[in-house]
Amino acid sequence: MPDLAAVVILCRDPYLIAPFWSTVTGLPVVEQDAARLADRSLGPAESVLLRDPHGHRPDIWISRADDLPAPGRMHLDLVGDAEERAAVLEAGATVVRELPDWTVLADPEGNQFCLHPRHG
Repeated sequence: MPDLAAVVILCRDPYLIAPFWSTVTGLPVVEQDAARLADRSLGPAESVLLRDPHGHRPDIWISRADDLPAPGRMHLDLVGDAEERAAVLEAGATVVRELPDWTVLADPEGNQFCLHPRHG
């Protein structure tokens, strides 16, 4: 089976969404894109790359897509403990609903994702 190389998250505002997902996943924005975020100089078709410096996790691309509706642009399932959940909320996520075995959250643009408890 092929390996997962990258996940693409479509958004309206990469200046808002890239730092959010960088914080939530712990993946840093690559240096070149960090500079473009800092000086707000991304071109209309440019994406922001979040990359594991050790190469152990898939890349995450944050790409602008102004014409897509907010729900359904991506859906990630994350695993985390209570401290990590608090950090996700602190980063700007909101709780959509609590389910018996996981929590549905939304990023600052309304893209939903799930947070499952860490087991073991």
